[in-house]
Amino acid sequence: MVVLAVDVGTSTLKAAVADLEKGLLATYSEEVPIERPELGAAEHNPRVLWEAFQRVVRGVLAQLGGGLEVEALALSGYLFGLIPLSRRGVPLSGVMTWLDRRPARVVPRLLELVEPRELYERTGCPPLYIYQLAKLLWMKTEKPELYDSAHLLLDAKGFILLNLTGEAAMDLSSASGSQLLHSRRLRWDYELLESLGLDPSKLPPLRNSTEVVGELSHSAAEKLQLPSRTPVVAGVFDGAAVVVGEGALESGVASSHLSTSTMLRVVSNEPTVDSSDEMRFQTYYLFDGMWLPGGAVNSGGVVLRWLRDNMGQLEKIVGGSAGLSPYELLSREAERAPPGSEGLLFLPYISGERFPSFGNQASGVLFGLKEHHTRAHVVRALMEGVALNLKIVGEALRENGLSFGEVRITGGGARSRLWLQIIADVLEVPVKAAVGGDAALWGTSLIAWKSLGVVSDIRRAAEERFKPEAIVHPDSRNVEVYRESYRRFKRLLEAVKPLFIESSA
Repeated sequence: MVVLAVDVGTSTLKAAVADLEKGLLATYSEEVPIERPELGAAEHNPRVLWEAFQRVVRGVLAQLGGGLEVEALALSGYLFGLIPLSRRGVPLSGVMTWLDRRPARVVPRLLELVEPRELYERTGCPPLYIYQLAKLLWMKTEKPELYDSAHLLLDAKGFILLNLTGEAAMDLSSASGSQLLHSRRLRWDYELLESLGLDPSKLPPLRNSTEVVGELSHSAAEKLQLPSRTPVVAGVFDGAAVVVGEGALESGVASSHLSTSTMLRVVSNEPTVDSSDEMRFQTYYLFDGMWLPGGAVNSGGVVLRWLRDNMGQLEKIVGGSAGLSPYELLSREAERAPPGSEGLLFLPYISGERFPSFGNQASGVLFGLKEHHTRAHVVRALMEGVALNLKIVGEALRENGLSFGEVRITGGGARSRLWLQIIADVLEVPVKAAVGGDAALWGTSLIAWKSLGVVSDIRRAAEERFKPEAIVHPDSRNVEVYRESYRRFKRLLEAVKPLFIESSA
């Protein structure tokens, strides 16, 4: 049985046609530009987003040349998006993405109205400006006419669902990452919203992730070259789709995705929050009584991309002529430096970070640079910094009774054997990597099959179909080195926190 899966990403839209037995039959992707109409803004143009969606669907179908009957269409999408629409469903502005920094201005006011810990425990979301709650408060405060004229508020995936079916909806998984949902009751937090003067009637109906939102409208079917009345499944947020695609649905198994950013999540049967005042992780909902405590961090492959773009001109030239990726050449260079990079440390916050107390102000720091250090040390320190930062999330999970004995990793960064080894050594657990497919698209496909009743036990189906191409065990010789690196990493972070905050004042 063939289904169509589409991932609505912040930078890229990806589509796949999938068969339960044969896997992903074809994939197609297209980049989507971020528009910045004013200082701090980072939006998707809704028309551009919808047209790109149409092209990736037609593009992936064209690869197969017809003859396949698509039984369902399912979506995954990025968290934290917000678009206001009129009563007729007309966009009133762009789609605010998680990169939009304007809502940071209202967070101090938000935390005067709601105690941070209460907000965290009600919603599972730490007090950060990236969530839709801060976006709504910003809109009501700074653009009241826009807020008042909005009849409906959706995220990016919800906007696409509306265009596909004519139905307004948000799946529970995506809603749990909005800071608008009561994480235990799994309904909009009406009391919280009303206490902030926000109108919950503007929010869409909630749907289970495996629920069919509606059928493809005649107009949408014509644009996508699909049969009308094709079922459209609500789906999940992109990180949840990765967890499903990696088969990381059993306790003791952690999921990670090493792309531009990265994450570390585990499955729990209840919405666990961090007992520490630091609120070091989030807890989002998946489906079927499964929650996903863990953390997404801004700092992943972006650090090597920064190095490639600014100091990797040679890798681009040599890699192009040799048919090798610049990242592969950088990884090979890093192998020439020893574990621990001879004391060189990197705080990988070049894109800020999602720490409640100072993340918005954080920046990258290279510490301990001495005359004997080479470029190989710097490259390795960057890779180690990402792993050490990920350990903050892993340590927080373990301290709250959410232990794990292995990590499953997908994404472009998982192609680096060295990076996998560093992560295994730092987290002190085996790492299983799969890079041959797209975990988010495969996970979204599994959700479609569950919705259709083809898959009854999604845990089993996901586990059976996860085929790691590499299994990397911790090297006992390196574990102690990285324990010391982590101790110094945390001390350095504590030392520079005041400077982060001071420099942004």
